[in-house]
Amino acid sequence: MSPSMVVVGAVDGKAADAAVAAARIGVGVRLVGAVDHAGSSALDGLAGEGVVVDDVLVTDDGHLEAPYVRAVLNGAADLGAVLVSTAIPAAAVAAGVGTTSGLRVPCVLDPAPVVHTVVGLFDLAPVLTPDAAALTEILRLGGGAQAASPPSVAAGAATLHSWTGGPVIVPLGEEGVLVADDGRVRRLPAPDTAVCDTSGAADTLTGVLTAGLAAGQELDDALYVATVAAALCAAAPGGREAMPTGEALAAALE
Repeated sequence: MSPSMVVVGAVDGKAADAAVAAARIGVGVRLVGAVDHAGSSALDGLAGEGVVVDDVLVTDDGHLEAPYVRAVLNGAADLGAVLVSTAIPAAAVAAGVGTTSGLRVPCVLDPAPVVHTVVGLFDLAPVLTPDAAALTEILRLGGGAQAASPPSVAAGAATLHSWTGGPVIVPLGEEGVLVADDGRVRRLPAPDTAVCDTSGAADTLTGVLTAGLAAGQELDDALYVATVAAALCAAAPGGREAMPTGEALAAALE
C-alpha cells in the first residue's frame, strides 16, 4: 500500500524526526527532500525506522527544488496529508503547501524556523504549529511590533487564526496545547505523566498529528492522540529513541 502521509523537509532535522514518529506508530510515510553526499548516510537510519526515502535526492549541494516537490506530491498515490517544514528553501516550502492545497488534502506547516514565506502562505490556511516564540515572530512578520505583543499566547493564537482562517496549534509543554480553530481558542490538557526529556516531543506531536489527519481523523481527535504520543516521548530519555511504538500508544489510549 502506498504511504498515506508525506513529509517535505530536511533529512537531518525536525521533519525527519516527525516522519520517524509517524512511522513508529505504523503509518506509511514518505520523506521528500534533498541531501548532499556527505549527509546521505542519514538515509539508512530513516529507512531502518520505516520511513520511505526513495524521494530524497542525493546531490552535490543538497538543494531541494520547488518543481521536484510539486512533481512528487502530484504523483503521490493515496495521499492523505502532508507535513511541510520551513527548514528547506523558501520556494520548496511554498511548493509543498501550495501543491497540497491544490490537491485538497490537509497540510500541516511546521514554522521552525520562522521564515517570511509563512506569511505569504496565510491564504492557503495550512494547519500551523508554532511554539510560543515562533507565534510571536510570525505575528511580528505579519502585523508589526504591535501585533507581536498580544496580552496572552491564546490571544496571539486567535489573531493568527483570524489572519489565516486555518487551525493554529501552539504546544505548551506540560500545559498541553492551545488550539485556535472555528473562531475560538481552547486548551487541550497534556496527559498527567512525568517529564524526563522533551527534545523529541514537539516533532512527535506534529508527526502523529499529521498521521491522524492523513487517516481521516477530525482535528481534535488527531490532536488528542498526538498529545498522548508526545507525552510518552517526553516521559523517557533519548529524543527520537523515545518516540512511542504503535503498541505503546494504543495501550496509553485505552
